[in-house]
Amino acid sequence: MFNYNLQSVLEYRQNVEEKKLTEFSGQERILRREKEVLKGIREEQQRLVEDLRALKDKECDSRDVALILTYVEELQKREYRQIGVIREATAIFEEKRKELMEAVKKRKMMEIHKEHRFREYRADLILSERRETDDLSIQRFVRRER
Repeated sequence: MFNYNLQSVLEYRQNVEEKKLTEFSGQERILRREKEVLKGIREEQQRLVEDLRALKDKECDSRDVALILTYVEELQKREYRQIGVIREATAIFEEKRKELMEAVKKRKMMEIHKEHRFREYRADLILSERRETDDLSIQRFVRRER
């Protein structure tokens, strides 16, 4: 029976890969959520621009326009901050992706090594069976000759 002497190392590397995958997935969700926040800010900005266009044809108080413009400026500040947050989240996401790829590479390396050892085991097993068969054949031949 085949027994891989580095099985514990392979299992460890599989566990590390699963952990890295979990971290990567979590960071991917964070990045997606931050992009959704940015999308919401931009949609709110667009809505305010449309509100200003609608006010253009109507009589309105200058305080209303000033209030909307102040809010637009605040949204622009939020947008810039959110872009910074997305940049940071993207950098972390890329780092987690690299860590995951490295963990996958190490696990695959161990699996390839295990497969190589298994092939060697099978070849040795076939060779020993062939020797046994040859020995039996020789013994039968010797008995017939006597």
